[in-house]
Amino acid sequence: MRSAAPKGTMPSSPARQLAACSLLLACAIACIGAPAYAAAADTTEAKSPQDAAFQRGLTQLRTMEQAAARGKWAEAKTACTAIMQAADVPAYQRWEAETRLKEIERLEKGLPARDPAAHRLVMRPRPKPAVVLFVAPEGNDAHPGTKQQPLKTLESARDAVRKLKQSGQLPAGGVEVCIADGEYPVTQTLELAAADSGTEQSPIVYRAADGAKPRFRGGIRLRGFQPVHDAQILQRLPEESRTKVLCLDLKPLGVGQIKPLVLGGFQSGRGFETHPLAELFFDGRAMPMARWPNEGFVHVSDVSGPTIEHRWGRVAAKEGRLKLDDDRIARWTKERDMWLHGYWCYDWADSYELVASVDPAKHEIVTAPPYHLYGFCKGQRFYVVNALAEIDMPGEWYLDRSNSILYFWPPSDPEKADIDLSLNDFPFLRMQGVSHVTMEGLTWELGGGDAIQVRDGDHCLFAGCTVRYCGGNGMDIGGGTDHGVLSCDIYSFGRGGITISGGNRKTLAPGRHCIENCHIHDLSRIDHTYTPAIVMTGVGNRIAHNLMHDIASSAIRLGGNDHVVEYNEVYRVVLESDDQGGADMFGDPLLRGNVYRFNYWHHVGDWRRPEGIRGGIRLDDAISGVLVYGNVFYRASSGRFGGVQIHGGKENIIDNNIFAECESAISFSPWGEARWKEHIAGRLQSPEIDEKLYLSRYPSLARLADDCNRNTISRSLVFRCNEFLCRDSKRNELIDNLVTNDDPGFRNAAHGDLQLKDDSPAAIEIGLRPIPFDEIGLYVDAFRKELPKAGRTEK
Repeated sequence: MRSAAPKGTMPSSPARQLAACSLLLACAIACIGAPAYAAAADTTEAKSPQDAAFQRGLTQLRTMEQAAARGKWAEAKTACTAIMQAADVPAYQRWEAETRLKEIERLEKGLPARDPAAHRLVMRPRPKPAVVLFVAPEGNDAHPGTKQQPLKTLESARDAVRKLKQSGQLPAGGVEVCIADGEYPVTQTLELAAADSGTEQSPIVYRAADGAKPRFRGGIRLRGFQPVHDAQILQRLPEESRTKVLCLDLKPLGVGQIKPLVLGGFQSGRGFETHPLAELFFDGRAMPMARWPNEGFVHVSDVSGPTIEHRWGRVAAKEGRLKLDDDRIARWTKERDMWLHGYWCYDWADSYELVASVDPAKHEIVTAPPYHLYGFCKGQRFYVVNALAEIDMPGEWYLDRSNSILYFWPPSDPEKADIDLSLNDFPFLRMQGVSHVTMEGLTWELGGGDAIQVRDGDHCLFAGCTVRYCGGNGMDIGGGTDHGVLSCDIYSFGRGGITISGGNRKTLAPGRHCIENCHIHDLSRIDHTYTPAIVMTGVGNRIAHNLMHDIASSAIRLGGNDHVVEYNEVYRVVLESDDQGGADMFGDPLLRGNVYRFNYWHHVGDWRRPEGIRGGIRLDDAISGVLVYGNVFYRASSGRFGGVQIHGGKENIIDNNIFAECESAISFSPWGEARWKEHIAGRLQSPEIDEKLYLSRYPSLARLADDCNRNTISRSLVFRCNEFLCRDSKRNELIDNLVTNDDPGFRNAAHGDLQLKDDSPAAIEIGLRPIPFDEIGLYVDAFRKELPKAGRTEK
């Protein structure tokens, strides 16, 4: 099926925003040839969505692609030039023509069409440091920090740099802190302030020695587990586990009384934030706190008490008085620190509720305040967690915090394993107002809360680092400009991976932060919703070439303006939470200029089942003016969501994408005109933005009230999807889309290789620009020597 209709335009995305990785100059980082869409910042939205220029540009692009496929280089270049010179076509079409022209010129010379390095960060040589300090586990903080007499801690190295600065300016070349291999116990946060900054000519670098992998650890290694002999404890344990569960008194290891367990969740009355906690790790795997059921959920049989009615019509009990029709409840009468984790009202809003009492006769569980903010509904899903009486399978554990005794059913011989308990409730590293400092090749692990916090400053870089095994978030970077996270591994977290914000939404000044070539996975272990791999807000930041997977929540949550999300691979995300996407945006139609291009979204949510509402990219509640370009969506939708889901928004452009084996390619949740106008009322007059600036940067905002639900879908290749458009409002513009059940010419779709062959007739027919499938995801560089064996072959 092929369709054509009048055309639309695209939201602006200024060149200076999209070349977002000119950052980190003092850290010797540069972005080589980062592509930009717009030749001018204020021309991309000047035309009406109905203007014929959009169609004319697509026609020229199709002509160009057809000529290039036949090897008619002169004809293809002429078509490119015509588009580049057309001031009225959308800026992204001019950008496409410009980049395709460069590719054609390379092909004419017998070169590959693309140079992968053109959109990657590279390290420039650093100046030779004027001063080198050495740190080693066997060092001494009274030493001078030479190679023969190293320091012992990073705090002492920091203080040595401070003394050097106090004696005068940093010498040209700066300071390098060289850190030897080994384990470094962390007992306090390493605090870096503005006084610890370097300069562009004199950076400060904390780096692993050549070939070394220094590890900064917030936990303790456990040894000496014994069988349980306490009769009262044995009586509480399930019969099948009494000879399997071991115990360990932590007090001889220096652990005193442990703080009470506090858990939260997205709509918890305790706040949606990190609540530090101790966790158990067995050979690098987080062990589950004892729970029931061991997998999945049970459902609330009934609720009672005062109720609250939501605007969506759902009625919920205000208090946690829950009925469970299961005799299992009799096991829990002696539990004093048991919690329930559940989706108590909606399947996208979880929380933990502390159990106050259990009444087996009434089959009733009463939870303690503060309660879940949306209330409790019959039929909703939950499970019991942190109950000694539920250690009934290998791996489960329970910590008696009052007596500092750990109970554990080890999955294998504990004497042949590394068993660690994370305890620290503070960050490993906090940087406040720091500039021109690099952390390179370091590992932080086994923290009870968030691992790393960065506030303000500029040109700081984390390169080749590993952050893992913590109860909170991996990195929290707020404010500042030109910070980078490059080629890092961030995994096994109770909450999310990286939270990052930079730039000013009122002035639209860019932050130019960049997260690139990072492997971020196995998250949302504690808080299961809205804890993605990356939360990015602000203006003008970039997420590129990352691999993100195995997350109960989304991979990306984007807020703000003029961000670029490109060349990322995302799979096995939104595994538990519902009504979300692999990438999620929400609520504000002024979040303009954001671009998703050349990403691979596959095996999202429960893609095998028709129920559920999970997709690849979700533009929720009025999100508008987003460009989704050159992405591949493979098995990336379920239920009522498509590979792309648009909820009430307008002026989104979905162009040049491949949708393969999705429940639906694109889905909509159209809004009525009254709801739209109510939602946008007063937006442009908000004190959080500059109305005049926004109207100049994004001219279509002058028509914000008009044409709700009008989006443009063009050059879509839709392969074996059950549906092309789900709940189409019939107001969308459909241009040059192809829907087919025949193989359009993939290299090897059965093995996840959705690169189209050069002679694909389907791509040529609709003018689909070749998607650089082989360049998506991680790449080898100075810090990432090999690529993980995961991802595209997922079944």
